[in-house]
Amino acid sequence: MKDIYELLNDIDIDENEFKEIEVSELEKGKVKRTLKKSINRKKKTKGWKKTVAAASIIAGLSVTTLGLTFPAYAKNIPFIDDIFRFFEQDTNASQDKSSGLFSNYKEFSSEINMTQESNGVKITVNDAVFDGKTVTITYSIESEKELGNANISLPKIEGMAGTAGTGQTTKIDQNKYVGILTASNIDDHKMNSANIKWDIDKITNPNNQTEIKGDWKFAFSLKATDSKVQLTYGSAEKNGVKVSINKISITPMSFIIYYDQEVSIPIKNKWDMAYVELEIKDDLGNSYTGTSNGGSGIDGSNKMSWSKTFGKLDPNAKKLIIIPHIYLNNFNSTNYASATITEIGEKKVSIPTSSDTRKEDFVLEDIVVELEK
Repeated sequence: MKDIYELLNDIDIDENEFKEIEVSELEKGKVKRTLKKSINRKKKTKGWKKTVAAASIIAGLSVTTLGLTFPAYAKNIPFIDDIFRFFEQDTNASQDKSSGLFSNYKEFSSEINMTQESNGVKITVNDAVFDGKTVTITYSIESEKELGNANISLPKIEGMAGTAGTGQTTKIDQNKYVGILTASNIDDHKMNSANIKWDIDKITNPNNQTEIKGDWKFAFSLKATDSKVQLTYGSAEKNGVKVSINKISITPMSFIIYYDQEVSIPIKNKWDMAYVELEIKDDLGNSYTGTSNGGSGIDGSNKMSWSKTFGKLDPNAKKLIIIPHIYLNNFNSTNYASATITEIGEKKVSIPTSSDTRKEDFVLEDIVVELEK
């Protein structure tokens, strides 16, 4: 994620638009300390990130019109006009070419700018976009109470039998926060539109486990962006684990890879979990960052179906090189509690946790997909 100073580097500034004013020594000191921290901040080592997805069952919903306001302060969060880009996930810094996940989302998103206030906290839904599989929403919060990296419930989308999603909130200024979340359809079918109902009844501060109760309600609809689906088949297998690529859906700002993982009986008996992480490159040298949309499978089966969304595909790319990384481990008291299994008719949706107790990992051979033009 880029901090405010990195974002400022990309802004064209006209010096004539600014007026010098006197500031106190205290204010000067604050600026110096902030800049020093930013300059001296060490780059974090980026390992494989696992998405902890929450599974939820969604009953049939009827979206109603709610009383919402559209005040001017919906856009007054300092420095940040594109929250998508603020949360852009960069690939490894050693790569000369990369495509962050949210780099191009703002261009194809819809401005929502709905605000609800409850218990002294204002939440604004800024922008949202739907690619037929995943709804991505940016939001901003104003609160005099400390929220930390606030946790907020996922929205519900009409027509999605089950959703998997992630969320992230960051403090950017005194009493001001911005966030982004995704909610993906676990089922393998494309939707032409998404009717979204987002009822928030609490905000949790994970830093001190405190909660702010409230009543923030949002309802809006999104049309799916244009997409092109390419059916494909490629697979790789090693050590009793097989990964197969089924199809690729390409949108103006992203592409989605649908894939299956199959685990042999001996491996399944030995390990509680087999997790697949896809590393994606193209023939032009670009690397792509992505996030998991969750998956599903028949209870007791050794096969799971998954999908993962990546950043904008280079239009000149002719091939995708998919490198499956396999992680095997057993559940324990630290990671089992976070695993969620929920029935959906005859199916069960299994969302594994990330593991801090990895026991074995290996890499499969590259799966090369020729892109249709």
